[in-house]
Amino acid sequence: MALTFFEQDPNRPEKEESLRALSEADLLAFYHETRRAASAAREAHDMETLYPLARGLKTIQRIAGERGLVIKTRRLVKTSDA
Repeated sequence: MALTFFEQDPNRPEKEESLRALSEADLLAFYHETRRAASAAREAHDMETLYPLARGLKTIQRIAGERGLVIKTRRLVKTSDA
């Protein structure tokens, strides 16, 4: 299940606390699942779905950073044979 945070999410403290309780492997798996969902939303141009997922990704990265774990993002660039 992907992580979403709506603007002014009243459940943010509880969600963040449950993220902090995850193992590093589970946190990373959660990140990848959320990233897959965000990529799909981006490709579909579904911004209403994308924005809460992007907030979720940033939150996971911040919590990972609290542990000294850095989750790097990679942007794929398409090249053309022109």
